[in-house]
Amino acid sequence: MQAEPLREAARAAGKLVGAAVKSSLLSDPRYAGVLGRHFSYLTAEFEMKWDAIERTRGSENFSGGDAIVAFGQANGMQIKGHALIWHGSLPGWLSALPPAEFRSAFEAHIRSVGEHFRGRVVAWDVVNEAIADDSSGLRDTVFRQKLGDQYIADAFRLARQADPQALLFYNDYGGEGLTAKADRIYGLVQSLRAQGVPIDGVGLQMHVNASSAPSAANIAANVRRLAALGLLVNISEMDVRIRDLPGTTQARLDVQKTVYKSIVEVCVAEPRCDGVTFWGFTDASSWIDAQYGPDDPLLFDEQYAVKPAYYGVLDALLRR
Repeated sequence: MQAEPLREAARAAGKLVGAAVKSSLLSDPRYAGVLGRHFSYLTAEFEMKWDAIERTRGSENFSGGDAIVAFGQANGMQIKGHALIWHGSLPGWLSALPPAEFRSAFEAHIRSVGEHFRGRVVAWDVVNEAIADDSSGLRDTVFRQKLGDQYIADAFRLARQADPQALLFYNDYGGEGLTAKADRIYGLVQSLRAQGVPIDGVGLQMHVNASSAPSAANIAANVRRLAALGLLVNISEMDVRIRDLPGTTQARLDVQKTVYKSIVEVCVAEPRCDGVTFWGFTDASSWIDAQYGPDDPLLFDEQYAVKPAYYGVLDALLRR
């Protein structure tokens, strides 16, 4: 018997349920089948980032992103673009440019990519991970070095010009609960709103370790204060690592289920949380293994069978 589609449960809750995907896997019938059955929202894991699009200066390649958009459209899904401005996944030629040329490239990139996908994406992660991990302020990226602190506001204004209809998000990690970094993120988006910068929402990534996950109460309090600024909030890149947990495999999977359920419940309960996106959906294809070591962080196992985590998410969406 096939598992109940998450997208139907999400629709009943008035939410989107999403996954980050790689276009190279869409030709795999199992991957495409589970993706199309369960999810209503797609994010390109890599293929809308600057290096993927313009590895050689002046030569753009949108094929990967276009394939993801085409799959989403064929399966009745919405698409979130990710990410226009990020200090990672940058083409090698960019950082060597002098400031004036760098600004021209920055503006041209946002304009070109935004216009290419205009009308086909409902949202963009415009600026990704701009707050320093030590919560001291803005991360000292090449964008800040070449363009100054105002690059964030500039990026949002350029994105609005390139695609007036898309919702524009700031996206970051480590600020999901009530942390010092969360306070910095709040301060940044509050300042942008006060300046009249066209920002519509905040993505809370939610790459969490089950052994030290932020509490649902703290996540809910953080979501509420962001929503009170008039912003949408989404859980934008969720996965739950379990390798550090004690006990049997089944015990670890049961803790993972509880973490997924408690966090998704926060979004379901908050009217201005528009959805939850998982950073992948099968343990057969997750960035976590390369970054942190072998783990099982997602909703489906390596054979695409549902895990307890899937039922945690389903129960949260169905409010049970």
